[in-house]
Amino acid sequence: MKKIDELMQELSAKKDEVRSLLNDNKVDEAEVKMAEVRSLEKKIELQKQLDAEEERKVEDKMEQTVINRNANKEELEYRAISKYLLKKDMTAEERASINVGNSGAIMPEGFINQVQALTEGFPSLKQYTHVIPVSTNTGKMPISNGSQTKKLARLATDTELVKEMISTVPVSFAVEDFGKIYPVENQVLEDSSVSVFRDLIAPSYAEDLVNTENEEILKVVQANAVAGASGSDYKAIIKTLNTKVKPALLGGTVIVTTQTGYDYLDNLTDNNGRPLLTDSLAQASGKLFKGRPVVVLADEAITPETDGKTPFYITNLFALIKFFDRKAIEVAVSTEAGFTLNQTFLRVISRFDVVKGDNRANFYVEI
Repeated sequence: MKKIDELMQELSAKKDEVRSLLNDNKVDEAEVKMAEVRSLEKKIELQKQLDAEEERKVEDKMEQTVINRNANKEELEYRAISKYLLKKDMTAEERASINVGNSGAIMPEGFINQVQALTEGFPSLKQYTHVIPVSTNTGKMPISNGSQTKKLARLATDTELVKEMISTVPVSFAVEDFGKIYPVENQVLEDSSVSVFRDLIAPSYAEDLVNTENEEILKVVQANAVAGASGSDYKAIIKTLNTKVKPALLGGTVIVTTQTGYDYLDNLTDNNGRPLLTDSLAQASGKLFKGRPVVVLADEAITPETDGKTPFYITNLFALIKFFDRKAIEVAVSTEAGFTLNQTFLRVISRFDVVKGDNRANFYVEI
């Protein structure tokens, strides 16, 4: 029995004694016994604090054990990958800790999670798309082709409506390899593999990956965008949102523009001097225009439809972009290219494909 339980039982017994004395009209004796009750209550409170402190120490110790275990696992995985790449002898535990892909080793989950976390620091279009995880390089998947009829039918009588509602089409995907090569000193890779992958490659690769994903997504957006509402200022964007985008698709619509476009929106005010571009902690972009997230990319990332104009793409990326994602990141190696420099060239690869989906909400406005 825990100490606190013993004290609680003792407290209950003393309170019963106080009640018994009061029933016998022994007030003075009851008052003396009540003092013992108060003293015991203080003792119980102190015991609770002591128990809580001991529990915190146990929890901290367990948490540290998990942290150490994860760190040891990460170190083992990276060490095993380095040995595999350098064709060094591995222990049975090291061999069991890695997976091998088509042309190299699959990076551990910790590396993939780190890259994904780092990508959140960059303006990413992928987060607004329909991401579809796949486990093969090629295949087909049925997706909606954007039927204009979005309602249920009376199946017994609405025969023509039912036919029109069958709006899915098989879309083929073929994921491609996207990668980068990193030269690393042989000794560094062998002695500090965790630092190489975690501190050198992951941050650089995350930024490169986001830029590449954005580029591939923008190719589909720009190739399929149609002109929005006419106008020479921001009102054309508002009119496009109000009159061109179907209400059912408005909720997922974003505005993609350049730094120049963002600066233009950021300087707009209403008749009362309040900015039209508003802050939003709920949105990854951090900014809203007429309630829609504004995603800002570098000026050089978007080629305008017309020279000298600033582009604004009003698009529902979830409907438009089917992002077929093979989540695994693969690393391969070449020692020949860096032989004279005593370097190993690491090739890090991601695989994905970007396919056009529903194009009913994909417009551009130029100002």
